[in-house]
Amino acid sequence: MFSTERAILYADNPMLAQPVVQYLRDHGIDASTLDPDDLGGLDPALTFSHGTAIVVPSADADRARELALAFEAAEADDAADGAGDASQ
Repeated sequence: MFSTERAILYADNPMLAQPVVQYLRDHGIDASTLDPDDLGGLDPALTFSHGTAIVVPSADADRARELALAFEAAEADDAADGAGDASQ
């Protein structure tokens, strides 16, 4: 009846959340996203206005948060390394 999952991170939209969810799963954490509230499809823009919650079991929350932050840091480093490089 009650979930032991808890949100650990909010992404701006579902497309940004999916790579983090997959990264957590690759590291053995049962991660998922909460379905966005878009009024049953009547207002799809709401999907992007509230963000997307990434949830994991409570027992894995601390480790998942560390992994998610490491993923974001690596992604930022990759973006900085490729900035302005037209040879790629």
